Amino acid sequence: MEALHTPTIMISSFATLVVFAVFFALASRQERNSLELRLWSCAFLVGAIGFTLLALRGPDYSFVAVSLGNALAVLGLALIWLGLRAFDDQPLKIASALAGPMLWLLITSFSDYVQSNVTSRIVLFSALIFVYSAMIAVEIFRSDNFRKLPSSYIVAFLFATHGLFYLVRIPLIFVWPLFGNTASGAEQPLWYQLLTFELFIHSLAGGFSFFALIKERTQYRYKLASETDALTGVQNRRAFMAKLDTYLATKPAEGALMYMDIDHFKAVNDRYGHAVGDKVLIECAAVISQAVGGRAFLARMGGEEFSACFPGVDRSQAAAIAEDIRVAFEHALVRAGNTTISATVSIGIAFVGNKQEASELLSSADRALYAAKAAGRNSVWVIGKDGAARFASGPAAQPAEPAPSPRKSERGSMAHCA
Repeated sequence: MEALHTPTIMISSFATLVVFAVFFALASRQERNSLELRLWSCAFLVGAIGFTLLALRGPDYSFVAVSLGNALAVLGLALIWLGLRAFDDQPLKIASALAGPMLWLLITSFSDYVQSNVTSRIVLFSALIFVYSAMIAVEIFRSDNFRKLPSSYIVAFLFATHGLFYLVRIPLIFVWPLFGNTASGAEQPLWYQLLTFELFIHSLAGGFSFFALIKERTQYRYKLASETDALTGVQNRRAFMAKLDTYLATKPAEGALMYMDIDHFKAVNDRYGHAVGDKVLIECAAVISQAVGGRAFLARMGGEEFSACFPGVDRSQAAAIAEDIRVAFEHALVRAGNTTISATVSIGIAFVGNKQEASELLSSADRALYAAKAAGRNSVWVIGKDGAARFASGPAAQPAEPAPSPRKSERGSMAHCA
């Protein structure tokens, strides 16, 4: 008597595949741009059809039951792999997905030896299942996007173990052979029963894991949207303050906070329109992002103000980075209709001290920024160790001057707009 009733497990696996195929199809109707949901729906449906064909096989070889049925089972796994690549915004590799099923069809259709020998078919099928399962696990482990989603590790584990089960099946078929054809009704070895049960568990857990991936990605996107400035793509004030509080809670020995303000930004909007003003903001964010790289976290604090925190940066390094930002933005050009315009930025820098609160650090940087504005803009000012604001770099410090009236030119300058 079998420890596990294989036909019952097969029926349960078939039902599981059909249910998830329907669920993924319904979910894809709500997320019409979700190619991965359609691919996963097809994968589970194709797998269910493959199961049906395999259940119809007799004691002898049949192209429909054996060749086509198993080819569809392999194709279902390949479609899951394609779905994961679509989920990760990677290009689909259709040829690689079809290679395994086509190889199975060719060998089983034209090789008399494979058609008459169950063991050879099990070895080939197990190898293909292992390869595609490994491809799925590798796809997840090598992607930074999947690492942000906890369920991705469950998916990787499920398919890695699934592939290993089928890899172990290859030596087992020789050490502990099957009793005749699996469709003959004869009692089969325990390992074959356990592997059939693993297939059911794998189908069930895999389907739920994919839904968990979709849910976690949606939650991550909402969280990212709530923390990101929609115009410039950098963090917003709320996210920046939360990260700054976390950083200062570690009691860092050194670090710097820059507060930046685009000079005469209101005049830019008044003269060239808000669409051009938006371009200037985007350009400013791009210049700062390129300058800071991975050394800092950056945010648009509101309006034309940006801030960046540099952990572990000393005074001279911070001043040099700020000057690079100032110079780069001064030379950046923005298209405004037939005119190309430029802008400047004023920067204030405060430095991390012991037991310092985020609000206090921001206030210090803001004082340095105010000093830069009062001294003529387009410069870098820092808070000294005595708490006073001092000129660091840029054009020579001078009292602020009223802006001249707009001029018609091929290259407008926002650095001198009121």
